[in-house]
Amino acid sequence: MTDPPAKPFSRQSFADTEEYVGARWWQESLRQSSANPIGRRKALLTLAVLGGSAAVIGLLVRLATDSDDLDITMDALDLQRREGWNAGHAGAALRFPYPSATDVDDGQGWRDALTTLAKDMAPAQAALAPFYVPTLLQAPAEPSNATLRSALSPVAPAPDHRDILRGEAILLLFKGVQMPSDIAVILDLDGPTSVAVAAGMSPGFDPVFTFDNWPHPLGVVPSHLTLGAILYYRPLFLRMRDERSGRAPPVFVLDRNRLARYTDEDTQFDNRYVARLPTAVNLDALGVKRVLYVTPGKSDMRELDDLNEDFVAFRDASIDVKVMPLSDLEKPPAQSTAERPAYYYGGHPYTHFLFWPSYGWHASRAPAPPFRVAPALQLSSGAAYRPALRPTIFSSRTLGGGPGIGKQKPSGFGRVSVRASRSTGSITGVRTGRSGSFGRAGGSGSS
Repeated sequence: MTDPPAKPFSRQSFADTEEYVGARWWQESLRQSSANPIGRRKALLTLAVLGGSAAVIGLLVRLATDSDDLDITMDALDLQRREGWNAGHAGAALRFPYPSATDVDDGQGWRDALTTLAKDMAPAQAALAPFYVPTLLQAPAEPSNATLRSALSPVAPAPDHRDILRGEAILLLFKGVQMPSDIAVILDLDGPTSVAVAAGMSPGFDPVFTFDNWPHPLGVVPSHLTLGAILYYRPLFLRMRDERSGRAPPVFVLDRNRLARYTDEDTQFDNRYVARLPTAVNLDALGVKRVLYVTPGKSDMRELDDLNEDFVAFRDASIDVKVMPLSDLEKPPAQSTAERPAYYYGGHPYTHFLFWPSYGWHASRAPAPPFRVAPALQLSSGAAYRPALRPTIFSSRTLGGGPGIGKQKPSGFGRVSVRASRSTGSITGVRTGRSGSFGRAGGSGSS
């Protein structure tokens, strides 16, 4: 039997590889822009039939000749990978409120680590590797991002080190019940805080970073600060990874600013993104039956919108999800200044052990206090939290199924407006806000 004749090449087909100008984002923009095409020849013919003057026809010819530029929107990260991390704003600087010349060990090894961060910060356990999202940590290693490497700096912790101390408090809670591996912790705090808390937990937990964007000088998500915090705590993370033994429970480290409000101003670049977590099936395969979701305070007792369907799916798979605001961990009011600062659930060593009876997951082996101790602060009702489905801009946008699979971004989310050549695909301008004017694209290859 002879093979059927090959189908002739269709000019309507689109290449779907990075090697062609017709990359996926370009194909999409062409499809969108060609919804109502006005051919130059057709327009001229129409105008001539209607009796247009020679001057008007000449103007139309000139406009049609100059119409190669096309205004489109594209994914912000795709643009940065194409044009450089500071696309459209090569002269703008990153701002670091608390820069540090050294890391947590007072060293400067962070400078040489800029190109190895993605490898250095990977989870220690192979089973957790599919859920690691290293996008942010890969940014400094890009050959075209030399100026990003020169602009980065470690970010120093809060003056009283409260974030890493609160991480140590969570670790102490788990040590009190022999580090159960059936509980996964999700830190959903602003990026530098999440990193610092994870550092405090790292002697007993395996951190899984999930930062899926690049910094930008005008980024609505200040991810360069998260990157700076990782540079600061990197030696501690590496040391604790080497010292951990056995099967450490995972702590998924998120940046709460990923959904920051984009007000469409001229001063913002939309580098927002959605969180990617293991599915209920994935968690079950990891032996996880419970999830502790850590938020900033008692006013943040509900998961962020991009996690709602995930958490409901956990609930439906009999994975118990509960919340603990970081503010439930505090220092005792009368702690001696000579003592090493320590944080406790309820703000007192004797209320610390009440966490497990309140959450009902494990029986605490901590000794009961010799007398009744009232919590030093008003605790949250996080133990009573239950996920409930609600409409969000992410509703029904899950791509489903396997590890590393995320969600579709809603229309206009994490996208920027650009001006591009219709014929060549080259970016000629980048617009900061959707109502702003265009500036020249970077595209120098050395951004």
